[in-house]
Amino acid sequence: MLTVAHVRMPENGVFACRVAPSLSLLPGDACMVELDYGMDTGVILDLFGINNENASGEEKIPAFRVVRKQVDDDKTRILENMDLSEKAKRAFLFSVSHEKGHVKLLHTRFSYGRDKFFIRYSAQMPVDLRRFIGQVQRDFKTHVDLWQVGVRDEAALIGCLGPCGRAVCCCSWQHQFQPVNVRMAKAQEMSLNPVSINGSCGRLKCCLRFEYEQYRVAGEHLPGQGSVVTCREYDNVEGFVIGRDVMRGRLTVRTRDGRFLTVSSTAITVLRAVKCEESDRDIQYENISSEWTES
Repeated sequence: MLTVAHVRMPENGVFACRVAPSLSLLPGDACMVELDYGMDTGVILDLFGINNENASGEEKIPAFRVVRKQVDDDKTRILENMDLSEKAKRAFLFSVSHEKGHVKLLHTRFSYGRDKFFIRYSAQMPVDLRRFIGQVQRDFKTHVDLWQVGVRDEAALIGCLGPCGRAVCCCSWQHQFQPVNVRMAKAQEMSLNPVSINGSCGRLKCCLRFEYEQYRVAGEHLPGQGSVVTCREYDNVEGFVIGRDVMRGRLTVRTRDGRFLTVSSTAITVLRAVKCEESDRDIQYENISSEWTES
């Protein structure tokens, strides 16, 4: 049995790394990992075992490995790299200072062995900054890894608070972004107001996906809004479904005489069912990335 660890890098990327049996590691431990470009630092997210005799597919033996836990000498080296990174950052900012469009540097650092200098930036428009990295590579004798990131990655890199009051999932525990679309908000009976369903980054909340399947399955057995039903608890009074509490299995019914009743879905008889379907109006707010458009 081979022990494998998921290791989060400072750029929020997650790698699977094999762990030697002699190492005693726990989730949250700072460690040193050997990657394709050399030694670097990371944090253990979780550990699991695979059968190294029949490893294939998702259980393929990782090419990278955890070398050791971080020690005091490693932390000293990391602090030195941070000071050097500030100098390289200032040099790069001076180079791009006359670039059209506002360029915001989000993350810069050297790898542990200074084999790589990571730069993550955002811009209001697509820009090509590759022509500016030559001077940095010559001055600091390193290879520059340059990426322009979107607003979701920007939130993950710099960190922020979500509407729930906690640190956003992308910078705390979430390994990678999952596709999210407006249909997930509809299935959870949420208001399709961008203020309600957008996160701090301005895109659809990642947490819309977390309970989507539960809401979808539970909602399949409930009549949609506009269905005509009779309520057995109230002498078979007839009305229209105007609201649904999907997880509790309860419906809000407006009767023909103007009353509003909250009844269990097991205490009604459906006379005419209306299936919940997405309308063209809801689809037009999605772009190719399944996110709200600006208009």
